[in-house]
Amino acid sequence: MKLQRLSLVNFRNYKEAHIQFFEGVHVIYGENGSGKTSILEAIHYLALTKSFRTTNDKNLILNTEKMFRIQGEFSSGQGTAIQSAIGYSPANGKSLTVNGQKAQKFSDYIGEIPLVLLHPADLTLSQGGPAQRRRFLDILLSQSSALYLHSLIQYNRSLRQRNQLLSEAREGKCDPQLLKSWEENLIAHGTELIRKRQEATARLSESVKQHYRGLSNSEDKVKIIYRCNVETQSNQSLAEAYHRLFEQSRAKEVEYGTTLPGPHRDDLLFLLSGKPLKDYASQGEHKTFIIALKLAEFQHLQQQRLQAPILLFDDIFGELDANRIQQMLQQLGHIGQVFITTTSRNFFDKMGPASISDLPIHYYRVEDGGVAATEA
Repeated sequence: MKLQRLSLVNFRNYKEAHIQFFEGVHVIYGENGSGKTSILEAIHYLALTKSFRTTNDKNLILNTEKMFRIQGEFSSGQGTAIQSAIGYSPANGKSLTVNGQKAQKFSDYIGEIPLVLLHPADLTLSQGGPAQRRRFLDILLSQSSALYLHSLIQYNRSLRQRNQLLSEAREGKCDPQLLKSWEENLIAHGTELIRKRQEATARLSESVKQHYRGLSNSEDKVKIIYRCNVETQSNQSLAEAYHRLFEQSRAKEVEYGTTLPGPHRDDLLFLLSGKPLKDYASQGEHKTFIIALKLAEFQHLQQQRLQAPILLFDDIFGELDANRIQQMLQQLGHIGQVFITTTSRNFFDKMGPASISDLPIHYYRVEDGGVAATEA
């Protein structure tokens, strides 16, 4: 997938900007706070219809303006042109048009613009809480599988409804049969989420193992295990195990007012030489693992969507040493389009031209709410 043109109106600190992009690496440089990350945020918003920096779309509107609009012109690996535009205002909410047609369901659009993002917060993925790792899986699988995204939306809807009923049950106001009906929905969609996550984790684990070896130049073995709290016993299906857990935990759920079993409480376990990465790895090993994980994410999307995702690196080079940067970029030699934000235009110099293979490099200076292409 290639982004050819990006237009911003009243987005973050951009009153109006129109930027042309090309094949290869795009280095977007400028001072901190100049708006570099906002460009990557806009690309991410066009792909996934949401920001990676805020959950409140009002925060994306420039100063006292009343709306923002982002538009992108893309071309797929098969040569198909896609023009996407997303507008938002507090009064009218969010709207999406694709090739001039208003989209009725955003979920039907997710995955059309496959994208992989690596930013500083991702470097804590192996050390943070389970919710962060579940979100990683959900974003990956939502882009690669429409069925997964549908199941995820329905599961979260059922989970909210059941949790509301459990809160009412503490006061004796809940119909037990209604509670069980939402359990059936959770089981139906939850088992689909678990299966998809287990399958993806197995593939990611093999891919991460290869990338980690290439990045670290070591024989240390890494592995990813999907930790599911719905455990099956002999000759028992996943749905049957799920039912059993609901029966066993219902009294405690009423006491706590929340749903206990299910994929919303699962986790990924990262292992290095058979030991939990979280407890035994050095900071360098954590960072190398996350880079390998992101490269595996890229590979997974490329295989599932039959085209290379757009790759965004947001200000991560201050977090990594020159050797890791060079090794990572060498593995990106056949990737079509990369966007990198940095404060230093010359950060490639210390690694030499061989570090990015044959990818052309394009430079963009961000300053005072404007973006200008500069000479290589």
